[in-house]
Amino acid sequence: MIGWPEPMKIKDIGEFGLIDLLARQVPAPSDRVVKGIGDDTAVIRPEQGKLVLMTTDMIIEDVHFSLRYTPLRAVGWKALAVNISDIAAMGGTPAYAVVAVGIPPNMEAGMIEELYSGLGECARIYQTDIVGGDTVRSPGGLIINVALSGWVEPNRVVYRSGACPGDIFMVSGPLGTSAAGLYALNSSCPVVTCDAADEVIQAHLRPWARVKEGLVLGRSGYVTSMNDISDGLASEVLEICRSSGTGCELYADSIPYTGAVAEICRGIGVPPLEWALYGGEDYELVFTVKPEGADVVKAALHEAGCSPEIVGKVVLPDEGCIIVENHRRMALTPGGYDHFRE
Repeated sequence: MIGWPEPMKIKDIGEFGLIDLLARQVPAPSDRVVKGIGDDTAVIRPEQGKLVLMTTDMIIEDVHFSLRYTPLRAVGWKALAVNISDIAAMGGTPAYAVVAVGIPPNMEAGMIEELYSGLGECARIYQTDIVGGDTVRSPGGLIINVALSGWVEPNRVVYRSGACPGDIFMVSGPLGTSAAGLYALNSSCPVVTCDAADEVIQAHLRPWARVKEGLVLGRSGYVTSMNDISDGLASEVLEICRSSGTGCELYADSIPYTGAVAEICRGIGVPPLEWALYGGEDYELVFTVKPEGADVVKAALHEAGCSPEIVGKVVLPDEGCIIVENHRRMALTPGGYDHFRE
């Protein structure tokens, strides 16, 4: 009797065989790349008259994702998308990525191909060149680190630190969806419809970076500060206030969330506000706008296909950071994920 061949392991093909295998999963380089994968460094053409943006994010198995319920293609997508979201939050355009991967030696080569197929798909959609990287042995789980560069015009870069009292806080779309997806993945979700569960799970596994929206905001001339919502709305707003030297007042009733999130929260007795403020990984944008530009910015974002909402205002620093819920004024406390908090 003839059996199926054993799946090929990473240790069977070696580092250079793996590099050749993975290079076939990423898009062919664009004309702006002089030399990509296959040399000591990549060689790229600079964008004349623009500033360079640089960011990096690492994701680690059983810290940021679990292979119990996360397809490797989704892991690859997310590893690049979270970096692209950082570029979007500066009003920039992603350009070049390098990817370093720590791989358990007994992992099957096909599994890493699947990981890189997700990276490659994200790179194609966001027109980002993957120009190099590194592969090493991991003594534990899977580790992926992406470093990404991008471009922004000098007069359109948006920092965290420009908010002024009187500015308006807005978000680019609904929040709490990723946290609801994580809950659905970790439970049987008997209290919700399949459609609701599918919607939030997809949002958690395959987040979208708001590049188009970030460009619109950077070009508007009215946006004074911006963050992407990776750690929850509360954390990102407090970061803006700390960097800008201001306080804030958020309106709990104005913070948006989807019907699917509301359905799941009703079923398990969790206030949607909790996931919106502290759930994280929504990768929407939170930003401040000069009051005279609020209507212009909302209209431009609607035209770009998103659903912005006003969620608060910037106040003087001695007024503190508060959230108003049912006419009660409460301190806005930090939350969301913190790698070093017990």
